[in-house]
Amino acid sequence: MKIVIVGGGIGGIAAYHALRKHLADASPPVTILVLESHENIASTASAIGGGLGLAPNGLRAISLISPDAAAYIEEQGFPGEIFSFLNSKGKLLGRFRIGRKARYGLGELMLPRATVHDALLQELRPGAVAWNHKVRSVKEDQDGVELMLENGTVERADLVIGADGVRSVVREAIFGHKYDATYEGLTGVGGFIPINSLSESLRESIRKDPVTMTFGPDGFFGYSPASRDIESQSAQLMWWSTYETVEPPPRDTPRTAILDQLMARHANWVSPADTPTYPVFREIIAQGCAETSQLLILPGYVTPRLPHWSSLSGSGRILLLGDSSHCLPPHAGQGVACAVEDAVAIALLLKHYRVSHRFGTEESLRRTAAAYETVRMKRVGRILDLAKYGGQTKKKQSWWQEKVRDFFMWLLCKLPESLNDAQFAYDIEAEIAKCIAKSGCEPMAK
Repeated sequence: MKIVIVGGGIGGIAAYHALRKHLADASPPVTILVLESHENIASTASAIGGGLGLAPNGLRAISLISPDAAAYIEEQGFPGEIFSFLNSKGKLLGRFRIGRKARYGLGELMLPRATVHDALLQELRPGAVAWNHKVRSVKEDQDGVELMLENGTVERADLVIGADGVRSVVREAIFGHKYDATYEGLTGVGGFIPINSLSESLRESIRKDPVTMTFGPDGFFGYSPASRDIESQSAQLMWWSTYETVEPPPRDTPRTAILDQLMARHANWVSPADTPTYPVFREIIAQGCAETSQLLILPGYVTPRLPHWSSLSGSGRILLLGDSSHCLPPHAGQGVACAVEDAVAIALLLKHYRVSHRFGTEESLRRTAAAYETVRMKRVGRILDLAKYGGQTKKKQSWWQEKVRDFFMWLLCKLPESLNDAQFAYDIEAEIAKCIAKSGCEPMAK
């Protein structure tokens, strides 16, 4: 069996590791190839950009395929287990426990997205990724799947896994343009600032409330350390502003224009850490938009919910994972976690049907696709619902809407931590075993 993974981002590399681990004993042997459009590792890492919160279930899934990668990520990331919620008047709404290591065995981590990617890249075998190989089209036929590349070459595979993001060519092979990505109406702007360049008053505030989320009448502003040792010379603060706009600004918008937009939106917001000389929001925005700082424009694109994540034919020769199947907005903090869980699920199911039960290629692919959708689609659907609500809190608010939102933020911080168990205690390996044991992995209706 030959498996081609389209996309060398976090989801695609996680799928490579998961498949290599669980199909090592397959007979006849399975070959796995990743096709990545970027020219090399360095260009891919720079494109990853941005910061993220990696939830305990995401780190757990990574540990299932690479304990070394999980250890590296845990060593690098900042333990962001408490989020401080404030409004733009500087009022503390509450402190939210978002995934404590004491409860889940692994804790919420705040870190650059590139760190997660780097951790997974470190264990790649030579030749595992074909760099500078952009896929132009994917087509299933009776004998397998054909991939036409931009350079004119053709690859054939028994199974193609689409890990090629929100503008997925692999998804297009299944649905055409029916489920193309659309702009969700929210844009993010942010980046990284050296912590040692900040005022002492702000650094002291970060020691007390390191992960701070502020909600205002026309947007949201968050910041957090991006590495474990916040006192080191290399420590950085990651920050992001999210706001509603009809059209996202072009990625090449001049920094001066972004600075003006951010100041107009946030300059009058109040923080408990403000001093007359160093108002927090003005300080972060000014430094974040400086020429020496990394600055990113991240428009929010989403895809409509797909009716299924595999071939229309039911053959299972094409599978989608991560953003290609369910583009999770950042408001739920589960995008990377769900992509890695998808990768682990596919590998475990293929192992079950191909290695343990020794089904042939066609039957093992068909059964894997059906079980994959059964296990994953309902869970991801619930997370998408949460993400939709999270996005609403960052849109423009009337006076009354602000009051209601602030009340629910206060209430959220008072609720028992156990309400997070469905997300953070989730173990994809245990869920697959449970599904198989109950014979619950039946085909979903197409």
